[in-house]
Amino acid sequence: MKKHFCRYKKAIFAVCAAFLAVTFTCPPYTANAAKSLSQLKNERASLAKKTQDAKSQLQNIESQKADVLEQIKAMDEVINAAEAQLEQSKADLDDVNARLADSQAALEKAQKDRQAQNALFGKRIKFFYEHGETGYIDVILEAKSVSDMLLRMQYVEDIMKYDKTLLDKLKATEDTIAQKTAEIKDEKAAAEEIVAENQKNNDDLQAQLSNKQAKMQEYSQNEADYQKLLDDMDQSSKNIESLIKQAEQAQQAQKSSGGSTYVYTGGKLNWPVPCKSPSSSSLSSGYGYRSRPIGGGGEFHTGYDIPAPYGSAIVAAEAGTVIYAGWMNGYGNTVMISHGGGLVTLYGHNSSLVVSKGQSVTRGQQIARCGSTGNSTGNHCHFEVRVNGSHVSPQPYLGVGNIAY
Repeated sequence: MKKHFCRYKKAIFAVCAAFLAVTFTCPPYTANAAKSLSQLKNERASLAKKTQDAKSQLQNIESQKADVLEQIKAMDEVINAAEAQLEQSKADLDDVNARLADSQAALEKAQKDRQAQNALFGKRIKFFYEHGETGYIDVILEAKSVSDMLLRMQYVEDIMKYDKTLLDKLKATEDTIAQKTAEIKDEKAAAEEIVAENQKNNDDLQAQLSNKQAKMQEYSQNEADYQKLLDDMDQSSKNIESLIKQAEQAQQAQKSSGGSTYVYTGGKLNWPVPCKSPSSSSLSSGYGYRSRPIGGGGEFHTGYDIPAPYGSAIVAAEAGTVIYAGWMNGYGNTVMISHGGGLVTLYGHNSSLVVSKGQSVTRGQQIARCGSTGNSTGNHCHFEVRVNGSHVSPQPYLGVGNIAY
């Protein structure tokens, strides 16, 4: 009987050791530091209000019959607000998807813990079934002395405690699984809501873009309005020259004070629109004179126009420093990068910008997203090369042939 009890005691310790291994090697689930559903909804409501405010402003300007430039800028503000709402909803969706992944991982872990605990509990049940003749009472009654009886009672108490601990742990795991399952269902519902809102925002954005295209076509059929557009572009070109001179002076001062600045020393520039092939067939307009859509004479186009889908990445043609990042009459959302040595590249009509003034960028780094802001009738990147402030043909710098008119 003593041998039988020793075997019983070894089984107890084996089960306890296995239980402790599972209990202390599985860290508890901790939620990912993420925005709450109410925060996400409040952010989307705030962005929706900005979009509506921009639309109201546009309606006021149009009702007051303001000039063409103010109307274009107002339409761009509506489009930018709608795009910000769209981008935020995409970010919200990514956030929820990340939280869903975390919850799913926690659920899978809880299920594994439950399976492990069930296996341990099964071993306990199996042992008692196989050794049923040795019950709790038998263990105590077979004691050979008072001290032996107390020791056996302690063993029985330990067994009962571990049984209760196992059952409590199993119940806690079941509760965790139920809670995580409920959270996943809530997160999934929120994700589906964001997807639906994302689609609605996209439809609204496309409507705003179509409205602007129609307005630009209307302006191009009125000679007085079209002349305003050309005058605006000429003035912006002069402003660009002034900005470049200021940037060159600042860089010269930095160099004189011992600071390091990137200096372009030659070589082919990087193609600014990665989703389109670097060839003349990718251009919708080249560098040089072109006929005006109305009236006589021509107008000078100061760069390459590269059509691309809305939101496509626009990248830096070379390493350098951003000397301008913002809205510019005619050019819309514009980025200008100084590469040193008098060379500056310009990227116009972007839907949004991802860099800011003063930021250093590397060759091929994304700086903006393609759009149709400013004096534009379709999504494209207006790319210019400026040498000492004056625009020059991008052909020798990109290695892409110009197109004739």
